[in-house]
Amino acid sequence: MKETEKRMKYYNLSKNIIACDNFLPQQQVDELYSDILNNRKMFQIPNWLNKDGVSVTKELFSSSCGGLDFWLDGKTTENNDTFIERLHQWILHQGLFYHTDKHASPVFEFLKRDLIWNIHVISYNNGGYYNWHKDNPNKNLFTFNLILNKGDSLKGGDMLFYDNENIEIKNKNNFMVVFPSYIPHAITPLYSNNKQDVSFLEQRFSIQFWVSLQ
Repeated sequence: MKETEKRMKYYNLSKNIIACDNFLPQQQVDELYSDILNNRKMFQIPNWLNKDGVSVTKELFSSSCGGLDFWLDGKTTENNDTFIERLHQWILHQGLFYHTDKHASPVFEFLKRDLIWNIHVISYNNGGYYNWHKDNPNKNLFTFNLILNKGDSLKGGDMLFYDNENIEIKNKNNFMVVFPSYIPHAITPLYSNNKQDVSFLEQRFSIQFWVSLQ
């Protein structure tokens, strides 16, 4: 089967984890890369909440994550002119419901409610990773995660999940996964052949939409 024939085909990694290879048409992938490039200066060293629950520390390679990120909290409206901020029109699509109605856990019924979106974009270069974690399940219901990683300059970056068993998905370009935010997951370390950083657009990008009820 040709790659173009597989586009927008959902499948289960488990009852609670839905995936889709070659999620977006190439024109929309190009728009996302254009947005990422235009927002290059927004990528910053992450802030991490300290044990006191109040103060924060900037740290690039922490025990949690090795990557740069930025947020678009509460800015998703129909009038925004960047494709990143209109991406929810593609990810929360009727095609997903056709699949989840028959092949997924009943928890996905919550996706048919009125939802609030927060957008988190992470870039991973040589040495990047994301350690095991949950996406703040006390606040978020679901995580939609779209991966962009064109070329083969970086190795690794596979997705790990634990949903009654260990699940590993090789790093793929234009790959979408959706799951309840209480599912533990991680990103394995990335590295280049010469152990040096790669150019900006050759990095692995993770575009996350975290959803909660209004």
